[in-house]
Amino acid sequence: SKVRAACVQMRSGEDVGENIRDAVRLIRAAAKDGAQFIATPENTTLMAPDGGAKLAHSYDEAHDPALPVFSTLAEELGIWLLVGSLAIKVSQTKTANRSFLFSPDGKIAARYSKIHLFDVDLPSGEKYRESDTVAGGGEAVLAPLPWGLLGLSICYDIRFPALYRQMAKKGAFAFTAPSAFTKTTGKAHWHALLRA
Repeated sequence: SKVRAACVQMRSGEDVGENIRDAVRLIRAAAKDGAQFIATPENTTLMAPDGGAKLAHSYDEAHDPALPVFSTLAEELGIWLLVGSLAIKVSQTKTANRSFLFSPDGKIAARYSKIHLFDVDLPSGEKYRESDTVAGGGEAVLAPLPWGLLGLSICYDIRFPALYRQMAKKGAFAFTAPSAFTKTTGKAHWHALLRA
């Protein structure tokens, strides 16, 4: 069967409310154009300059202001809505980078927390330790859609083909990979990694 899908592109900042409003506007536009499955990017409601700022503007899942908005929107529009990721506070010092898939009845059909965290030492001397402020997920997630099984992933996961091989062997017909790649890294290898 066929499905009309839409990918929402955003430039999220630190204002969670503004980011939610922008996402809602773009999701509505995609649904108006006939999309039945709509995906938003990684960090849909919050793009912070560092892990501390992200933690300061994050909520636990029970209190995140975006989740009821997206739930209501998915039900109102009768769509499958993948919120690419939200920073969900899981402790006093860490968030989870978590995708949420909403079904057309507004319920959360699946959750996926990014497994592979961006911990690297670059030749330039730059160091990144996402694991200092983000708790990694522990398992692959397949979500049943009317069109087949959808394999969920987030950003840096795309560097780990075993994750996709595992989901494909279990019957995934498509994968999501919402990402907030930088211009430099995106231009250098984003398309190559997705094709791989």
